[in-house]
Amino acid sequence: MKPNRKTFIGGSDIAAIMGMSRWKSPLQLWAEKTGTLPEQDLSDNEAVELGTELEDFVAKKFTRKTGLKVRQAPQIYVHKDYDYFKCQVDRLVTNTNELLEVKTTSAWKVKEWAGEEIPQEYILQVNWQLGITGRDKGWLAVLIGGQKFRTKEMMFDKKLFDKQIEMALGFWACIQNKTAPMATGIDNPFMIELNPTHNDTLKEADDEMNTKIGLLMETKFHIDQLKETQDLVEAQIKQVIGDSLGIKTSQYSVTWKQQARSSVDTEKLKADNLYEKYQKLSSTRVLRVKKGETNGNA
Repeated sequence: MKPNRKTFIGGSDIAAIMGMSRWKSPLQLWAEKTGTLPEQDLSDNEAVELGTELEDFVAKKFTRKTGLKVRQAPQIYVHKDYDYFKCQVDRLVTNTNELLEVKTTSAWKVKEWAGEEIPQEYILQVNWQLGITGRDKGWLAVLIGGQKFRTKEMMFDKKLFDKQIEMALGFWACIQNKTAPMATGIDNPFMIELNPTHNDTLKEADDEMNTKIGLLMETKFHIDQLKETQDLVEAQIKQVIGDSLGIKTSQYSVTWKQQARSSVDTEKLKADNLYEKYQKLSSTRVLRVKKGETNGNA
């Protein structure tokens, strides 16, 4: 039976807690851990399913490649001082103080594993595992696109682990007292999931929000200016290309190709009284800013 991930912080959580995950923010993880939102269901995710099924193959490949024998890790490991800090380990390296983490990834991620590179999320995960289990060295074995195999090794970083514990304790306190971490940039599309509806009240906010709102307006102004510049330059380049395929300079190659696009004739659907039949309504929330006082109908 799978452990209830809401009750502890594990190795796959630590990168998000530290704000160093490309896939999940501290706020999104907090929403899952507190039950504010349901945890992402990966049961039908084919990549996850295949990764699980290929784990044994990759572990055996690691042994053939390195000569190091591995065995199944027998348990969930728990931090000696904090029983809500845990980790699971894919394999232990036999007769050593080392562990193995197995990964599978797509061919598009090959550059992330080039040379001595290891994706930062996995550095943080393995270091967490080493700290929790009290081991000195971690290995990563990765199957890339089903065609390339890489092994990496890393030593336990005590200074980094201390920082991980510090940040995990702060995050755990946020879970216990239901205080949400501050949103980050990747949370912008996620905010509608966290707060899908509104009431009719307007909150009073402190002067710090004046600065943030001002920054938002200034940023939007510069975006509009940059869009005008983009449109101007693109129009001038297209004018030079004319009816040619494109142009080339000493530094660049630019093409302007025809591209097929399909669309639905909504006016025709309306004329045939079919538009409303197949229309799908949805709701969202739109952020608008006005200078000065506003009311609930703004």
